Amino acid sequence: MSRLKITLRSDLCSASGDGFSSLIDTDVSYDKFGFPFIGGRRLKGCLKEAAENINSPFISEIFGTSGSSQPGALSISDARLENIEKLREEAVSDNSLTTDKIVSLFTYTRASTAIENDTALENSLRFTRVIRHFSPFSEGEELSFFADVNIDQRYKDEFNCICKALRNIGYKRNRGFGAVSCEFLCDDNDRCDVKFGSVSGDELEISYTIRLDANIIIASGASDETADFIPGTSVLGSLAGEYLKTPGNSADEQFENIFLRDNVRFSNLYISDAENHDFFPVPVIVGKVKGESSFYNILRYDSSDEARIIKPMKSGYCDKSLNIAKPLTETIYHHSTGENSTLYTQTSLGSGQYFRGTISGKAEYIRIICDLMKKWNVRLGKSRSAQYSGCTITDARLDTVSESTVKVDNGSHFIVLALSELLIPDNMGGYDLSKESIQNALGLDGMEIDKGLPRVCSALRYRTVSGYNSTWNLKKPHIRAIAAGSTLVFQADKPMTFNQIQYIGSKQNEGFGKIMIIPADDIAEQSGSGIKSPQTTADKGELAGLIAKTQLMENIRMKAVKFVEEQKKVYNNLEKAQVGRCVLMVKSVTDYKELDSILNEKSKKDPEDNSKSPSKPAIMKKLVDAAYSQLSGKAEQDLWKQYMLLILTLIKYRKRGGQQNDK
Repeated sequence: MSRLKITLRSDLCSASGDGFSSLIDTDVSYDKFGFPFIGGRRLKGCLKEAAENINSPFISEIFGTSGSSQPGALSISDARLENIEKLREEAVSDNSLTTDKIVSLFTYTRASTAIENDTALENSLRFTRVIRHFSPFSEGEELSFFADVNIDQRYKDEFNCICKALRNIGYKRNRGFGAVSCEFLCDDNDRCDVKFGSVSGDELEISYTIRLDANIIIASGASDETADFIPGTSVLGSLAGEYLKTPGNSADEQFENIFLRDNVRFSNLYISDAENHDFFPVPVIVGKVKGESSFYNILRYDSSDEARIIKPMKSGYCDKSLNIAKPLTETIYHHSTGENSTLYTQTSLGSGQYFRGTISGKAEYIRIICDLMKKWNVRLGKSRSAQYSGCTITDARLDTVSESTVKVDNGSHFIVLALSELLIPDNMGGYDLSKESIQNALGLDGMEIDKGLPRVCSALRYRTVSGYNSTWNLKKPHIRAIAAGSTLVFQADKPMTFNQIQYIGSKQNEGFGKIMIIPADDIAEQSGSGIKSPQTTADKGELAGLIAKTQLMENIRMKAVKFVEEQKKVYNNLEKAQVGRCVLMVKSVTDYKELDSILNEKSKKDPEDNSKSPSKPAIMKKLVDAAYSQLSGKAEQDLWKQYMLLILTLIKYRKRGGQQNDK
C-alpha cells in the first residue's frame, strides 16, 4: 500500500473543531487513546490547494468534483503515528495509560492574545493545544505521520509533484504553525494479503474479518448517526467497483450475475474480535434486570421473584453464551464549507474494532470474488475517499457452504432468529411484516407460536431501510422491514431437523433474509459478565516507560522550583558570572562525583575561604550539595544533570530580573 509521510517542521495544530472544557479554546485531533492524528479530509483539502498552487492539469481527475457521482482517483486515510497499532495495543493492555497522559506526551498548550496599538486586547486571551515539533520517542527527531494512499496508476507521478508542493497544514498555518514536508512513498504492489486454499463444491462460502483502520460512518436512519454494523450492500458496492476497475471487465452479464441477482449473498458484518468470534444480533428473548450486570435467557429465567423484572435488550450483539458486545462509537466534528459554513457533529464506528461476515453463492462466482478480494482496497461507508472507511482484511477463509443441521426433540422449544432484516413479498407489490410470513417462508405454517411457555416471548422488531444509488445520484425508496433480532419461539410436536442457516425473502444478495434456527437450550441461562468490548492485549512497552520518565521529569521540575525558592539567602551572594561558570561545569562533566571534585578543588584554592566569609566557590558547592541531596532514588539521581541545570537556569533568570532576596 502506498503511503504519505508528513514530517513536522514546526509545531502543528490539527484542529478538531472542539475545545477542552474552559482550559483549551482550540484542541487538536486525537483518537480515543490520546494519539494525535491529521484528518484525511484536511490532508486532501491541503493537497488540492497545493495542486492549485502549481497549476496541476489533473485536479478534477485526482480529487473529484463536488456533486459528481464519479469519485476522484485519490483516496486517503488519516495520517497517524508510525507503528500506531502497536502503540494502541499497549494503551489497551495498560490501564494506567490514560488518554490525558498519552495526549500530553505529544502536545502542549500555547496562549495568545490579539494585539492593538502594542497592547493586548481585553478578553482576547486564547489557549491552543498544539502537537510538538519533535518526537517524544527519539530526542531531536522530528515527529512524522503516515497516511495510506490509493491512487490511479496514471496520476502517480503528478501526485508525487503535488505532495512535494505541500508546505503547510492545519490551524494558524500562516502564523508559524503547521510547517511540514510531504513525501509520497509509492508502492506499486497495492494488494491485500489474502490467501484462499483449493476448495471444491457447487456452493462456496467466504468467511472473513475486517479491522477498522480508521473511523467509518455507515448511513443509518438518522443523518448524524452511524449504524452499528456494516451492511451487505456496502460490501457489494465496494466489490462491484473493484470488479469494474479491473482491466477487461465491464457491466456485462457476468457482472449482473454476480452483483445484481441472487447468485451471490453478501451478508452483513457484525462486531467481532481479533480471534474471529461470531456474534449475532441479540434476540428479544435476551434480557437484563435493572441494576444487575448479568444477562438472562427469558425462556429459561425463573420468574418466581416478581420483584425482579427482566426487560429485553433493545440493541447489541451476543453469542450463545450470552457474552454481549456493543460496537464503540465516537463523536466527530466537522465544518461545512460554502456561504453558510457551520460546525456539525456525526457519530462514527471507532477504529481498531473488528467486524465479521460471509459471502456465499455459486462456486464459479465466488471464485471471481476471491480474486477481487486479493486486490481489494477495502473502503466502506461515507466519505470513503477521505479520512474515513480504511479497513484491512485480517482473516479470510474459503469453504463449502455450511450444511450444518440442528435437531429438536419432541416437546422441546427452538428459536427462529432473524440475523438480518427480512423483506418477505406479499404478492401485491409490497412486503409482509407479519409473523405468519416468516412461518410460511420456513414451512412452519400451522405451528403455534409460544406454545408451552408461561408467557409471551416471541416478538418482531421493525426497521425502515433505504439506500443510495450513486449512479443515478438518487436515494432509494424507504421500505419497512422486519428487523434483525426478531425472534419467534416454537415447540416441536415431533422430532424435527433443520438447516441451521436459511435464507428467505427478497434482496438476499444485499444482506437481507438471513435466518438462524437455534434449540432454546443452546442459549445459556445466564451470562457470567456484563457488556464487553472485544479487545486485544499486549505487554507493556516503550509508551509506559516514556510516560513514567515524563512524570519523573515533572517531579524533578517541581523539586527544582521548590529548591530555588527555599535557597534565596544562599544564592543571593552569588554573581551571575559564577552561576554561568557552574552551568558550563555541569555540562562538561560525566557524573556528579566529577563535579563535586572540581568544586572541592576550587574551594580550597580560594584565599578568601573561611568560616565567617565563605568564598564564591564554597557557596556554590554548598548550593550544589544541597540540591543533590534532594534527589531520592536511583531514577532521580540518573537525571541529576537536567535537575541541576534547571536550578541554575532559574537562579540565573532571577538574578537577570534584578530580584533581591531577603537576607
